[in-house]
Amino acid sequence: MFRGTNLQKIISQLSKTFKITRLNAEQIINLLSDGNTVPFIARYRKQETGDLDDQTLRKFENEWQRLLKLNERKNEVLRLITERGKLTPELQTKIVSASNLATVEDLYRPYKIKRQTRASKAIEQGLQPLAAYMLSVNATEQGLFEKAQEFLAGSDYSELKSIESVIQGGLDILAEDLSDKPDVRRGLRKLLMQHGIVQTKQRNASDSVYRMYYDYQEKIETMESHRWLAIQRGEREGFLRVSLTCPDEHIVLLLSRWYIPENSELYPRLFAMCEDSWKRLLYPSLRNDLFKMKSEIAEDESIEMFAKNLRNLLLQPPIKDCNILGWDPGYTHGCKLALIDKRGGVVEINTIYPFESKQESLLAEQQLLAMLSEHHIDLVAIGNGTASRESELWIAEFVERNKLKLKWLIVSEAGASVYSVSEVAAEEFPEMDVNLRSAVSIARRVQDPLAELVKIEPKAIGVGQYQHDLNEKKLEKSLADVVEDCVNQVGVDLNTASPHVLSYVAGLTPRIAAEIVATRKELSGFTSREQLKQVKYLGPKTFEQAAGFLRITDAALYLDRTAVHPESYEVTQKMADYFKLPVSSELGQILSEQDETEMCERFALDVFTIREITESLLKPNRDPRENLAQPILKSDILKGSDLKPGMILDGVVRNVVAFGAFVDVGIEHDGLVHVSKMADHYVKDPFKVVSVGQNVKVEVESYDSERQRLALSMKLSNK
Repeated sequence: MFRGTNLQKIISQLSKTFKITRLNAEQIINLLSDGNTVPFIARYRKQETGDLDDQTLRKFENEWQRLLKLNERKNEVLRLITERGKLTPELQTKIVSASNLATVEDLYRPYKIKRQTRASKAIEQGLQPLAAYMLSVNATEQGLFEKAQEFLAGSDYSELKSIESVIQGGLDILAEDLSDKPDVRRGLRKLLMQHGIVQTKQRNASDSVYRMYYDYQEKIETMESHRWLAIQRGEREGFLRVSLTCPDEHIVLLLSRWYIPENSELYPRLFAMCEDSWKRLLYPSLRNDLFKMKSEIAEDESIEMFAKNLRNLLLQPPIKDCNILGWDPGYTHGCKLALIDKRGGVVEINTIYPFESKQESLLAEQQLLAMLSEHHIDLVAIGNGTASRESELWIAEFVERNKLKLKWLIVSEAGASVYSVSEVAAEEFPEMDVNLRSAVSIARRVQDPLAELVKIEPKAIGVGQYQHDLNEKKLEKSLADVVEDCVNQVGVDLNTASPHVLSYVAGLTPRIAAEIVATRKELSGFTSREQLKQVKYLGPKTFEQAAGFLRITDAALYLDRTAVHPESYEVTQKMADYFKLPVSSELGQILSEQDETEMCERFALDVFTIREITESLLKPNRDPRENLAQPILKSDILKGSDLKPGMILDGVVRNVVAFGAFVDVGIEHDGLVHVSKMADHYVKDPFKVVSVGQNVKVEVESYDSERQRLALSMKLSNK
């Protein structure tokens, strides 16, 4: 019903929202509808999209899907109301022009078949005419009494035993009618959002992590998402009682002015009806609506926050060309060690017990010295879990005692234990003890964070906020999208990538990734992108989507080493012929010096493709992570007792949340930089100031050793 018209409206809305032309919006919809992936569209179809990046295209896709679902619901509501013979041109216009689902449901509400209510029962009893009379301008108490008496005399309903019960039935009809008015619901919803106050009280005598909410109140409109999610969880777990207080008297007065005819003789009865409609029908329903809306907003913000943190973590710069010792700390079960070479291969594994006894500590030192004498070790990556602090202290003393030039860094080991018992780890290291696999993961996530972290379920990486309270399906899709975008942004070496990394390449599935690895083995390595066409299940569409993101570093054909898409090979060769040069970085340099408009005309290309070819030829192995600050390597240790207010420290951002950022400065636990301490100006969004993995300078504000709370500031007093 009205699908063509609505499609054009959707295109107009998307065009306006994303500040692109209608043609661009339509072309993006067509590209997505034809099964093209977001990474492919973002890189190789910039002319059609207006140069939207992958993150904006994800938002476009989500908004497009929302509008499609809204359109489907509109059509369904129009059908249902039409079937009941209630659709009017005015109502149809309102439904078609509704911008959100809440408005559509408000418009549908009066026509919805409900379970039996007091009003529906009164309607069945035939009391609608009496209700209509009560709203008439000339209604009087005498007239109402007579009509009710007349109705009662002819009624067969045993429930109607008095004139007042008949009148009450009419009032029940009016109360529900008032509560179903779309304009009333929309107006009150807005009023409640602006003036409603969330109040929380302790539900039982037991103490809990929710103690700060045992007697708390805040306007629902201004309440931060993290606080709302905490309160909701506290209510679910039985620790909190949550209510919404609002200006009841003012609201009832507004309802009476809007609904009751001026100078009505029945004003006292109708005013009481407005009170009943508000307390019994409108308030409970709108409270639920508001809480649901707030939860959806909080959920979306938290998922977006998780996605941003994950993106920043995955795109941390790798520490290449290093032999790295992964150190998974522990007490009873010892510290697990795994040394990896420059390509990530496991050289040696061991377990030492430096904290068992003095004798065991000496033995651990001998074992580590033996490892150092046999292999060159550039760096120690220490997991930040149990016994991390003790491990760092032990290593610092070991390095000083033996006069070594060994450096170390602390690595988030979130998800390492999940990885160690996963199928992926079992396939990689079938003979290795489960406990030692995590040490390999810790080392590799320093050498190439992206390649290692994609093996772990994103939810287990530990950079979210209230992630267990979120819609699991929505969270998983958002995080999978982030991983896919990051993998394709960096690009993949076709001859070394694991099946898990390959499965995130645009257009590929785990099954196709496994087939690529099998074909790679048969061929003893790919020598050209063209050989991808030999891979089972990899058809023309999949090749189109994936090929540009898969590189062969030592391919005979220079273009196979670059991000140039195979569809542009022919025109790139024409450019090389025109300038009488081989396809190489030299050609890229010449192209970068040309007039873009002239080049577009000469080779019948758009400016975005010209730029993509030029950049790819200039930097065949470009990696967006190279421009980011390298992780901080340490050669000494900081103790909590060393901290003094005013000290300036180097730190690494471990997590970003709505109220600030947690920063690792080298002591047992991370410190908090509250959002108010991030800059000299007001900061609404912490993500605009910091990101996970970022190196920052912070000033110590206070340190409570008993509560293990470290307050930091990025507003340095000694600039």
